[in-house]
Amino acid sequence: MADDDTVRIQEIAGLLSLSEELVRRYADEYDEFLPHRTIGKVRLYEQRAVKRFRVIADLSAQGMYHDAIIAVLKGGKPLHEIGRDEEKRESKDERPPSPPRGSDRMDEIVICTRRTEERTTTIDHRLAAIRDSMSADTERIIREIGELREEVCLSRSELRTLWSQVRELEEDLRERELRKSWLERTAKRFCR
Repeated sequence: MADDDTVRIQEIAGLLSLSEELVRRYADEYDEFLPHRTIGKVRLYEQRAVKRFRVIADLSAQGMYHDAIIAVLKGGKPLHEIGRDEEKRESKDERPPSPPRGSDRMDEIVICTRRTEERTTTIDHRLAAIRDSMSADTERIIREIGELREEVCLSRSELRTLWSQVRELEEDLRERELRKSWLERTAKRFCR
């Protein structure tokens, strides 16, 4: 297993939008069903463990017992049979009768709603971070554009100054040429 094929608990929590504390609890409770290796105190999980963490989280959120989740992880009974076994166990334990199936649906809806709210909040936080980052980048870009404009204006000003100096030099050279030719003509007259 290569290091880039492994993930840490913090990364799993981020991928599944779960708290790190909850993922650690699942890692401790279901350790033998989550393929990993340990280096010192750090557990590195294989990629397929992420799916198992998701299964554990989903089944826990649905109120399944520890033993039923282990049965699913072992690949034993299908979920509908495990549900029946749990109902039998509850009746054997002489617990109060389970609420009607309609309230189970309501519980599922509440759980799904909470998960959706948590995911939406996570997405909102990520979008806010992106907006802040974009805003900072935009401000930096605008500032740099302003600095470049100032440099361009300064360069234009320097270029104008250089051109005026070139013109002055050209005029000076013309005047010197004219004086030189006048002096040469005058000298020729005197030399005759």
